[in-house]
Amino acid sequence: MPRTVLAVPLLALLLTGCSGDSATPGSSGATRSSDASAAPEVRAGLAALYAGDRPGEEDTRNGECFADALLDRVSTAELEEAGVVVGGQVAATSPELEPDLAETWVDAMFSCMDFVEESARAQVAFTKGAVDWREYAACLRAELDEDAVRAAVVGMLSGDWRTPEVAALTDAQAECSAEADPR
Repeated sequence: MPRTVLAVPLLALLLTGCSGDSATPGSSGATRSSDASAAPEVRAGLAALYAGDRPGEEDTRNGECFADALLDRVSTAELEEAGVVVGGQVAATSPELEPDLAETWVDAMFSCMDFVEESARAQVAFTKGAVDWREYAACLRAELDEDAVRAAVVGMLSGDWRTPEVAALTDAQAECSAEADPR
């Protein structure tokens, strides 16, 4: 009996709202002091983009952390240049990001959450509780180290879906979901 699993592309969309065309951001690799000029609407928009349409308490907390962490690393002007912020508001979905900005985005994400735990939580929700959270998370941690996961997420955010890391993460998620689902 075939099983459906929450694939990495869908998980990436849930966690980041990323889709669309690429744009060229300014330099974004260095950590900077907080963008004090960021409008409250930008911070709130980034938090909402991260948290999704029906955020739970943890999603909301992680979204707020992400918004602060990202704005500590990049300016609103860089987000505008990248197409993430349009007309002073965060776009409903962010465009594909240039690799430097994608790395910074992932740094901000990973400073606020554990990707494996979020992936496990998403799999449990997607399968309506059929996947054993602990077993799935342990399997995924055994399959991939944090560097491989980071590289995969950077690849997805920058639209580079053909990297070996994206394939490895997709395969590991599918295998671990199947192992952790007793059905």
